[in-house]
Amino acid sequence: MNLLSPWNLLWLGLVAPLVLLYVLRRRRVERVVGSTLLWQAALRDLRAERPWKRLVTSVALLLQLLALIAGAIALARPAGAGGVPAGATLALVVDVSPSMGARDGERRRLDRARALGSELARAMPPGGRMMVVAAGPEPIVLAPPTADGASLARALDALQLRGGAADLEGATSLAAERLRDAPAGSHVVLVTDGAEDGELALVGRVVPVEVRLVGPGAGAPTDNVAIVAADARPRAGEGSDRADVFARLRNFGDAPADVFLTASLEGREGAVASRRLTLAPGANEAVVMAATLPPDPHGRAAVVRVALSRPGATREGLGDDLDLDDVAVVPSPGARRLPVFLVGAAPAPVERVLRADPEVELFGTSLAALAARDADAPALDGFFVYAGEVPADPPRGDSLVVAPHGPRVFELTLGEEAAGPALVTWDESDPRLRFVGLSDVHLARARPIVGGRPLVEAQIGSVISVVERPSGETLLLAFDPATSDWPRQPSFVVFFRNLLERARQRRAEGGVAPGPLGDPLRIPAPDGARVAVESPSGARFEGRSRGGVAVVPVDAAPGVYRVRQNDWQPRELHALRNLLDARESDVRARLRVTAADGEARVAQASPLDHRESWPWIVALLLALLVAEAWWASRKGAVA
Repeated sequence: MNLLSPWNLLWLGLVAPLVLLYVLRRRRVERVVGSTLLWQAALRDLRAERPWKRLVTSVALLLQLLALIAGAIALARPAGAGGVPAGATLALVVDVSPSMGARDGERRRLDRARALGSELARAMPPGGRMMVVAAGPEPIVLAPPTADGASLARALDALQLRGGAADLEGATSLAAERLRDAPAGSHVVLVTDGAEDGELALVGRVVPVEVRLVGPGAGAPTDNVAIVAADARPRAGEGSDRADVFARLRNFGDAPADVFLTASLEGREGAVASRRLTLAPGANEAVVMAATLPPDPHGRAAVVRVALSRPGATREGLGDDLDLDDVAVVPSPGARRLPVFLVGAAPAPVERVLRADPEVELFGTSLAALAARDADAPALDGFFVYAGEVPADPPRGDSLVVAPHGPRVFELTLGEEAAGPALVTWDESDPRLRFVGLSDVHLARARPIVGGRPLVEAQIGSVISVVERPSGETLLLAFDPATSDWPRQPSFVVFFRNLLERARQRRAEGGVAPGPLGDPLRIPAPDGARVAVESPSGARFEGRSRGGVAVVPVDAAPGVYRVRQNDWQPRELHALRNLLDARESDVRARLRVTAADGEARVAQASPLDHRESWPWIVALLLALLVAEAWWASRKGAVA
């Protein structure tokens, strides 16, 4: 049961003065009389009188109190959820795609969806239950069917924006299946802004589906300019710090937009490049700005921040419908420089292909030299290539092992060497083998690998396998490329460039696996370690590592998420999150809903369709007033 006008319950404050009238004594009226002989009792009573008297049970007082309470409740407009009979179950499915972060006035669309969910929860009839489903790229049940208001409130608070288009059809299907055996009158309520291309088919659901729209609706004017792509690339021949900052802008609004596009370095004041543009409605414009991007005092490459603002504005941001697409962060070209530590005597073809990459800084060392380093020295950060001997534990980051000597390589086991094994299959879908053909490669000798994920298999088993960990990955070549004809083929160079590019990209992204805006961060950390994260909005989040990774839920804010430095981290970790999706930046209602007659309803989310109870309470109020009037005027009543 819900109260549509709860402030009217303040009328119950009239109960106090009503009771006060019944406990105050009557005031005496002075009269002149000829004698007080007959008034001695009254005189004694007058001299002993106090202003208060004991409250005596009175039918009139009881009727008046009931009438006052009924009137206040009627003015508060008690109501239940319309169309939800007693004992029914309601499934609330909420769209959590980034477009639900758009503001219509002062409130975000997701906040309006939460408010609608709270209203539905409070208005559930006796015996009714409610479940909550978040409709993101994958539907998530936040609360199973329950009548517990506290659990529903926690589930509604847990609704957070998630990057990527929402699977509305999958979420409604999931909710409908959960209500398959629910009592009669149960149905699904889908809350969305409809800012999605395509069609939502609701025909054939096992329970009725009601669609409630938040947002201005189809055809309403919009105001949103978005960054839909961003990058930073080196400028050839102009020094290592010179770069081109690239951004693509789109105006999804109905009027021309005058904007500033500014590039800066994360954590540093001042702009490195800026451009003023006027974008016509529907314009899709690419912008390139030359900039100097020097490293920080410690020699680390910076993160480039690209942001939109209004001319004359005192703060970042456009103040348009959606602020999540006004900022983008990308690694600077300097972050592409990759330190590669060559441990041991690597085969000549491997060393040659590593030196050929202009963005590789190659350092030669040995296992003994690494073991002799001071324990207090900072951990080495880069790509490790081991030839022959390997350490007992894998390094943090990515590594490559070529032709190992021992029976084990980290988590992998190697068998006896075989002569001339023919290659049989290889995983062409793996990014490490992109544009790599091995049909003409012949090996002189190789050892079979047990464990890991096979990438290339020969007659004896896997000869190239990979082990993927939260802190990095290890690729194992169980043969010496110098004893094969592979180095004489172009695929050899392409294979190593793929490895280096993958390691370079992972390192430039801050050491945390990339993901869409609003998704939890997966941070590599030892088991049991507590990880703290500060989001671009200044909010702080914590998580504990299990299985070598800490999954930390964060808010949906574009920018750099910084991980607190701990003793177990070889370097400062961070994660980059952006909303670079033109479909989600288009916040106009475009979704088409098709449903069978009587099976679905499409309506604006507010006002909620209530079934109000005040007419019955007013009838009770009138009955009480009639009863009080009859009691006061009955025969023999004393005034």
